[in-house]
Amino acid sequence: MNEAFNPPQDILSAKSIVLIDVPKGLLQDERIKVADRVQLFFAETGIDAVMYYGVPAFNSLSGMVEQIPSALLKRDIKNLIFLSVLEPEKDFVLGMGPFNEGSNFYDEGSTFWVRRTTDLELVFDELRLLFKTGAFLRTNLLVSNTAEFFEPVVSGFRQAYATLPREFEGKKIAIPLIDENPLSAPSALKFSPTALMEPNELVKVEKERKLRMEGLTKSDSILFEVVNVTNKNDTELRRAGFDYVLHYIAAEAPNVYRFLPFKGRKEDQTGVLYKFFLRDVRSNNAYLGESWDASLNWNEALNSFIAQIDQVKAKKGN
Repeated sequence: MNEAFNPPQDILSAKSIVLIDVPKGLLQDERIKVADRVQLFFAETGIDAVMYYGVPAFNSLSGMVEQIPSALLKRDIKNLIFLSVLEPEKDFVLGMGPFNEGSNFYDEGSTFWVRRTTDLELVFDELRLLFKTGAFLRTNLLVSNTAEFFEPVVSGFRQAYATLPREFEGKKIAIPLIDENPLSAPSALKFSPTALMEPNELVKVEKERKLRMEGLTKSDSILFEVVNVTNKNDTELRRAGFDYVLHYIAAEAPNVYRFLPFKGRKEDQTGVLYKFFLRDVRSNNAYLGESWDASLNWNEALNSFIAQIDQVKAKKGN
């Protein structure tokens, strides 16, 4: 994105959406605390931030696209505000620019006003002085003092089962191609502390995951095949001979529990969980495995789920 000299001209006369992210390890309560602090300033100055999203509320491997509910888009939101907490109480990045009404939130080459600061109050003071010049028409008068968070709508499957298909003989599992450089295109991920502070580390992790996925095809080239599923629907996948797609979801534990129902499991984990599953391209049902194996570690979650698939193969002599 390009850097603007000032915030959007209509920042005090139009609605805004806010993306906020905090370092790993901080609880949701801490994110809400920061958001409420910012919202008090917005209410004072007339910035109408009508909805907040955590970045990322969901991360996934293909097909689980993070979406903004269409009903909320009818609020005629014009601007995007992002706040990245690089280090609590010490390092922040605040930006404002145009919102594109899409799941990636902004267009490539968009112009954003951006400030990095050790104290948010210094940036707030700068904006207060700027708004007092009269250069920004203020028509937003009734602004809430409390940040209102919304969960994304996650498209995916029709129904989930705590099991796996009975056999894999003659079947084919599509492994979605992982993008080695997730920061190459506009996305909410670019506003995360990791992307801002350690972009090379983020790319390194994705490359390692891509190699791990490709390793599955070497272990069983008949069952697994890496394929670029971008813009491919289930009909096209079926025509190409695929029966299932391997997905994973990564999110804060409460969101994973909510999105993936599983009878009898303990819901006592915290932090970002990874959970792999298969989706049937004919029925659009999800198969989570007979054991709940969500993990805080991506590799452990993958290894555990593949082990469950291997158990089914061994029983059937595949």
